[in-house]
Amino acid sequence: MSQIGEQVYFGITDYVMLAAMLGFSLGIGIFFAIRGNKTKTKFEYLLGSRQMGALPVALSLFATFHSAISLLGTPAEVYTYGTMIVYSTIVPSLSFLFMTVTSVPLFYPLKLTSVNEYLERRYNSKFVRILGTFLGIISSMSYMTISLLSPGLALQTVAGLPLWLSIVVIGLIGTFYTTIGGLKSVIWTDVFQTFIIFGGIIVILVKGSYDSGGIENVMKVAADNGRMIFDDIRIDPRVRHTVWDQSIGGFVYWASSGFSQSTVQRISSVKSPQQANGVFFLSVPLAFLYKTVLILSGLVLVAYFFVMECDPLAAGYVTNANQLMPYFVMLTLGFLPGLPGIYIATIFSGALSTLSSGLNSLAANTVEDFLSHCLTKKSEATVTFITKIIVSIYGLGIIGLAYLLREFSGPVTQLTYSAISAASAPLTGLFFFGAAFPQAEVVGGLFGISVGLAVNIWLTLGSFMYGARAPRLPLGTTVGCSSANTTSAWAVARNVSSAATSPSTGISGIMRSTTKTITYFRNAV
Repeated sequence: MSQIGEQVYFGITDYVMLAAMLGFSLGIGIFFAIRGNKTKTKFEYLLGSRQMGALPVALSLFATFHSAISLLGTPAEVYTYGTMIVYSTIVPSLSFLFMTVTSVPLFYPLKLTSVNEYLERRYNSKFVRILGTFLGIISSMSYMTISLLSPGLALQTVAGLPLWLSIVVIGLIGTFYTTIGGLKSVIWTDVFQTFIIFGGIIVILVKGSYDSGGIENVMKVAADNGRMIFDDIRIDPRVRHTVWDQSIGGFVYWASSGFSQSTVQRISSVKSPQQANGVFFLSVPLAFLYKTVLILSGLVLVAYFFVMECDPLAAGYVTNANQLMPYFVMLTLGFLPGLPGIYIATIFSGALSTLSSGLNSLAANTVEDFLSHCLTKKSEATVTFITKIIVSIYGLGIIGLAYLLREFSGPVTQLTYSAISAASAPLTGLFFFGAAFPQAEVVGGLFGISVGLAVNIWLTLGSFMYGARAPRLPLGTTVGCSSANTTSAWAVARNVSSAATSPSTGISGIMRSTTKTITYFRNAV
C-alpha cells in the first residue's frame, strides 16, 4: 500500500483490466448486431420486440440513472458536507414504488415508443408534443455530456489518464455498441456494467474499512469529526441539505424519472404490466444498496485520511473533493496490479451505461416525434438504418460537447445541472397535470409549463448570481503528510502531461491548459 503523498501510477495490468471491461461491453453490442437479423425493424431495435424480462430491464434502469457522477460525487459529498444525504437512500425506493401506481398504468397500455406521444394524445396538440421532445432532448444531452466529462476530469490528475482519452474511448465505444445493437445491446450491456459497478464499490468499501480499523472505528472517527449529521430541519432554502429537501425534494426528483423517455421505453419493452411493475419492485433494493454503500465509502474516506492525519485536500494532493475516491483507490489498492484498473472500469461503466441509454432514448424521440411523417412510406429496414445513423450523430455530438466543455470553469457544470432540472421539472408537471386532471386542456398545460420554465430559470440564474456557496465542514490536519510540496508538484505535473498531448503546444499552451484544469477543480462543487 502506498503512503499518502507518494507518487502512484496506473500500470499496464490496470490498463489490461480496463480494456477487458470495455472489450466485453463492446462484444455484447457486436453479438446482438450479428444476431441482428432480428434488428431489421424499428420495433425490435428500439423496444426489443417487447420481449425483455423484468430483471435485466431493472438492472438496466438502475445503470441508467446511477452514473459515474454519483460514484465520484456521493463519497465526496459525505467527506466535505456530512451524512445529511442519507435520506437519499430511502426516497428512490419510495419513488419506484410510486411509479407502479402512476407510470405503469398510465403508459404501458398505450404501447408507446416515445413518451411524448402521450402529450399529443392527451392535449390533442402536436405543438405540445414537440415542446416536450425539445425539453427532453436538452435535459438528456446536458446530463449525458456531464456524465461523460466528469470522470475524465477527476481521473486525469489522480490516475494520469488524459482527458481526451476518457472522453473519446467511452464516447466511441458507447456510441458504437448502441448503434449496432439497439435496445437489447444497451440493456444487456447495462446488466454487465451493473455487476462491475457493485463489485468495484464493494471491494473499495471492504478494503477501506479494513485499512481504517473496521466499520465501528469508521463510524467513530466520522462522528468525532462532525460528519455524522442527520437532524438538520431548517427551512432556509440557502442551506445545502436538510431533511426536507432530501426527503420531499428527493422524492419529487426521483418520481419525475418515471415520466422520462428512458424509463417509459424500458417498461414498454417487457412482456406484461406485471413485469413492468416487477422492474420497479426489483429497483427498490438495488437503489437502496447502492446509495448505502456509497455513503459508507464516504465515511471510510473520512476515517482513513483523518486517522492518517493527512487530509489530501488540505495538503494539496488533490484539488477537488471529487478526486478523493480515485486518489484513495490508487493509494490503497495499488499494491495489487489490476485492482485500480477495476475501479476505473467501475467509473467507466457508470459513464457508458448513462451514455448508451441516453443515445437510444434520444434516437427514439427523434424518429417518433420529429421524423415519423417523413418515414411512414419507408421500409422497416430503411427506418432502422436511419435510426442507427441518428444514434451515431447524437453520440459524436455528445463527445464533441464534452470535449468543448473542458475549457470552461466549474460554475458552467453547475449551471448545466441546474438547466437539467429547469427543463425536466416543468415537463414532468405537464405529464402530471394531464394525468391527474380530466379537465386539463392545452391552454392550461402550455401556461403551466411556461410559468414553470420561467420560475426555474429565474431561480437558477439568481442562485449563481447572488447565492452563497455552502460552507464545508472542517478539513483534517496535515501533520502526518511528509511531502506536501512534492505531491502538489506531482499533481501539477499530471496536468502538464495531459496538456502536452492537447492541440495547444509549447510552454505557453501547456501553462494555459494547466491553469484551466486547476481553476476548474478549485471552482467545481
